[in-house]
Amino acid sequence: MPSANCDQSYVVTCEHGGNQVPSEFADAFRRGDAMAWLASHRGHDPGSLTAAMQLAEHLNVDLISSTTTRLLVDLNRSLDHQMLFSKFTRDLADERKRLILDRYYHPYRNAVGNVIDSIVDQGQTAIHFSVHTFTPRIAGAWRPIDIGLLFDPDAGGEAEYCRRWRQRLVQRFPKRRVLMNQPYAGTADGLTTAMRQRYDSRRYFGIEIEINHRFFKRSPEHQRRVVEELIAAGWDDAPNA
Repeated sequence: MPSANCDQSYVVTCEHGGNQVPSEFADAFRRGDAMAWLASHRGHDPGSLTAAMQLAEHLNVDLISSTTTRLLVDLNRSLDHQMLFSKFTRDLADERKRLILDRYYHPYRNAVGNVIDSIVDQGQTAIHFSVHTFTPRIAGAWRPIDIGLLFDPDAGGEAEYCRRWRQRLVQRFPKRRVLMNQPYAGTADGLTTAMRQRYDSRRYFGIEIEINHRFFKRSPEHQRRVVEELIAAGWDDAPNA
């Protein structure tokens, strides 16, 4: 992991860490397919919370995370995104949806923003890792990816940071399939994309880490080794703001 210096501080978040349904909204998940959806990647990112905890522990920072299912409200989506609410909650009364936003969405987004604000206000660059996992297959097609590093290609410091991180990863672990802006685009709607709009690109690097969840499904220890590789591939001369 890139070593911290006086010019930068780390932030680690996990938006899809669990599939818990708050009791006051349990009625929305009484449909026959709700249990299957909650148990699947549609309900949470399997292994993401464990990976984020491991990364935050190494960096010695407090993890900001949620274990409420993304099917209640997706913390990684903007307020105007069509998938902010799932099929289980999008037809709830407006008053109940506002309650969901007030209790779960806004407090989480504000918590992340407050930490980044504090770093930026001190004249440092906030390096934000948003940790996720993804399914090995989608629509029946195999995804030949182990790790994805998602970023904005037009944000120079952010792009260079990820380029060098990937370079170190493939040099040290040549069998590991590490791709840039895969399996999703780093500029797609998400928490890091939203945060980039709030800060100067020299003061905020938003990097989404995507780990194939087959590692966690195989065993938590297997995923732990993958995260250890991410950490071991750090460099001492990370670009400064």
